[in-house]
Amino acid sequence: MPDTAVEDAPLPDSLTVQEEDLTHTFPGKSTDPSILWSFNSHVDVAVWQEELARCTYRFVNKLLISSFVERWQPEMNTFHMTVGEMTLTLDNVGTIFSLPIVSRSVSVPDVTNLHGATLLVFGLGITERVAHDELSTVGGNLVRLEWLRSQFASVTDSDPEEAIQCIARAYLLFLVGCTLFSDKSGGRVPVVHLGLLMDLGSVHIYAWGTATLAFLYKQLGYASWSGVKQMGGYMTYLEAWIY
Repeated sequence: MPDTAVEDAPLPDSLTVQEEDLTHTFPGKSTDPSILWSFNSHVDVAVWQEELARCTYRFVNKLLISSFVERWQPEMNTFHMTVGEMTLTLDNVGTIFSLPIVSRSVSVPDVTNLHGATLLVFGLGITERVAHDELSTVGGNLVRLEWLRSQFASVTDSDPEEAIQCIARAYLLFLVGCTLFSDKSGGRVPVVHLGLLMDLGSVHIYAWGTATLAFLYKQLGYASWSGVKQMGGYMTYLEAWIY
């Protein structure tokens, strides 16, 4: 699976599978919890208490998304529907958004604070002070999407070619952060992705569609746990697939 370097905090104790979760079933549901071991901790249980996960997108049908999250089984990465099991596939990603699915892997390693600042300096053409100030403000080698917008909103065609390339990287980093790999905050993006955008001529050779699907699978798995209140991932893709 591609490593997207988006924060993956460990599940709190309240969401950890306990022994009783493996031996008791939810009324009217699966009678064999040894197959779907997460069933008692699934969001289905919370639905009865009207506790639904929220996503950070403002322009998607949140009730539609929530109704599908309720049917997601993380053990199988499938939606359990009344007509059978369904899931998002690589072909769906390629067909709906024309994102490449067979190409170079989108693999990004963890970076240190120093490396994160270096990526910002050389990738976006800003000073070390500005880079360190933003990283220290957000923490965790992340930058704010609004910061990217404010820093690079005044580009013109008359700017030097090098400056235009820096702004192009900033725009692509912004795009990645608010669509393909959107986190639960909806307002931050890992600096590590900038490493894939340094050579603008090679951006298209990465399998962005494969990484997007893998990341969405992971986020659906997190959102399916009872008690989780928000969800990350490319919601526009999920909504388009549902329709």
